[in-house]
Amino acid sequence: MNIGLLVVSFGTTHLDTLERTILAAEADLSAAFPQLPCYRAFTSAVVRRRLAGRMAVDGVEEALARMAAGGLEGALVQPTLLIPGEEYDRLRARIPADGRFALGGPLLRDEADLAAMAAILREAYPLDKDTVLLAMGHGTAHSANGLYLRLARHMAPDMALCTVEGRPSFREAVDALLAQPRRKVHLVPLLLVAGDHSKNDMAGPGPDSLRSLLERAGFQVSWSLRGLGELPAVRRRFVLRAREAYESAGFCGAAAASGPPPERF
Repeated sequence: MNIGLLVVSFGTTHLDTLERTILAAEADLSAAFPQLPCYRAFTSAVVRRRLAGRMAVDGVEEALARMAAGGLEGALVQPTLLIPGEEYDRLRARIPADGRFALGGPLLRDEADLAAMAAILREAYPLDKDTVLLAMGHGTAHSANGLYLRLARHMAPDMALCTVEGRPSFREAVDALLAQPRRKVHLVPLLLVAGDHSKNDMAGPGPDSLRSLLERAGFQVSWSLRGLGELPAVRRRFVLRAREAYESAGFCGAAAASGPPPERF
């Protein structure tokens, strides 16, 4: 059976972080499966529309149709999602469950993943002992938000976590930091890309930003605008997810379509 690789991301309109995060993850996944033609899809219709004229990107259904038109009978589909939340549920519903397709998992699923993520952050952001690292994730009303709460426990006591739309909330994070002695905080995105949420909700000057809340509480605040996709260790975890799905589906004997060399996005 001829199969290809489809890398699925939510997407971003920030081309600077796009190149360093999503495209970097795609490149690593492509290198891990050199025999497979590679395709990309963004799930956000808003992002795809705003990118029109600058970068043409398919949705999931369009990408699958393009792959079929190119002679592929199935696909290894790897998302660059952090948790198995609403976006992952919607993606899974779009992938045919007929043995021709394999869907890789998100970055965080179990305690081993959470411990690995905490270790990656510690290594990526070495800080002085008088500074707390506060990672900001997206958060969700989905039950998968519990992964953020569990990750926060893995990060304690030298790091902390908050989310834009879930728990721990900004207010909960600030209150927790006030209960410890350190008064310097370094903010980092727990997001694949450093786009609007990172530049505005986390580090922006607006009165409701995480930075402003912390400064009003008396903290000295610094930040890094580096999405998780910029960290090689995170990208290796996505490659691991794809390999797991590839092997589980029995694709090891599959081949790319005959003809020219595999397409690379």
